[in-house]
Amino acid sequence: MSPAPPPPGVGPLRPARGAGGVPLREPRVYRSRHGVLNVTLIASSRMVRIAGRRVIAKVYDGSWVAPTLSIAPGDLVKVKLVNHLDEPTNLHFHGLEISPGGHADNIFVTVNPGRSFQYRFRLPRDAPTGTFWYHSHLMVPASEAARYPNAGSEEQVFDGLSGLIEVRGLTHDLPASLRGLPQRYLALRDVQVHGDRIVSRDIDSDAPTTRLVDGQYDPTVTIAPGQTQLWHIANIGADIFYRLSLPGSPFEVIAQDGHPVIHPDREPTLVLPPGKRWDVLVTGASKPGRASLQTLPYDQGDDHYPRARLATVVTRGAARRAVPTPRTILPHQLNLLRIRAARRRTIVFSENPAGTSFFINGRSYDPHQIDFRARLGTVQQWEIVNETDEQHPFHLHTYPMQAISVDGVPVAFNGYQDEIVLPIGGYVVVRVHFVQFTGLTVFHCHILAHEDMGMMANLLVTR
Repeated sequence: MSPAPPPPGVGPLRPARGAGGVPLREPRVYRSRHGVLNVTLIASSRMVRIAGRRVIAKVYDGSWVAPTLSIAPGDLVKVKLVNHLDEPTNLHFHGLEISPGGHADNIFVTVNPGRSFQYRFRLPRDAPTGTFWYHSHLMVPASEAARYPNAGSEEQVFDGLSGLIEVRGLTHDLPASLRGLPQRYLALRDVQVHGDRIVSRDIDSDAPTTRLVDGQYDPTVTIAPGQTQLWHIANIGADIFYRLSLPGSPFEVIAQDGHPVIHPDREPTLVLPPGKRWDVLVTGASKPGRASLQTLPYDQGDDHYPRARLATVVTRGAARRAVPTPRTILPHQLNLLRIRAARRRTIVFSENPAGTSFFINGRSYDPHQIDFRARLGTVQQWEIVNETDEQHPFHLHTYPMQAISVDGVPVAFNGYQDEIVLPIGGYVVVRVHFVQFTGLTVFHCHILAHEDMGMMANLLVTR
């Protein structure tokens, strides 16, 4: 997915001597209190240290590692975005089931340089609990395109404008023996540089890149023998996939895309396209030692990602008694196959041979066009077809979806998600229940280069 050859000197960030092997430092947390989160995020460009190197990046609140927003169901959330950049920006609260309009998750807002915008919404009391994230979802108006030729979602997220959101309460669904588990927050992203700046144009997602965890290069994560920890893992980067592996320790999935599962799944690896989140239980090895949390080789179709070590997991200390994984997490969830579909659609993802223009149902994105409609309270079934030779992570704003089948193979119902990978030359079938919110929202490929080059569509939900 290389729209043009990268400029000379573009490449991965070369970590300074001694940059790896230091303990993982998780992001600072802005936590709601007494039912309210009231914070200001200042977007700016500044010199920061990444892997021991001085690099100019786009950041929130002066830090390369953006703060985590920690909220609870029912909270009033007020986030003031102040733009100190020399280009427009905005915010998307990825995965949160809140209004797509007004001052909530309104991606059609543009915050110009020197201006601010007050986001304000109340999280539903029945909101799912788990890991979400926030990031720039900038769409430069056509009238401003010549003035800001390099500004877009891909460029701003790749340059640093993304961070975690935790909706607290996931441990409430666990047995009492698991509610006090140590928790880790692992935000994955990658970086390429040109001189002392992060690449901001002609980003080549297939080029060598430096992978980071919470902004750090190969940090150490400590766990005791037999100890179980809850890891919140999110891919908050712009374009690339991860396939996580921790030799000797499978991942016990208890939530996907911020939605608790019905039954935990034991997975040897986890695939994270851009925007994907997994909440998992990880148990330390029986004996002291070291293991590599790594991303395995992955073939996306157009891009081919090599193996890379992300962090070193050190098992040490007094042994703990292993805690059994529960059989169920959140059992009473509505299977949308039990509801008659009010409409069935076929949605086709395609691209031109050069890989420079991307389409949904043969059209590139037009912000002024209503592509699809739904009525509040109904269920629709979508068959999403991938006519390209690469995978696309399909992401729907505002409303979670239930996977029904992949390439005709049924998917057992185990909860909801907001992102699913479209197989090369294949298709997935999902169902969506349009509840609570009306208004204009979108769905798109979450490889942000593809989104910026047209692979997005508008969806209007009405009463």
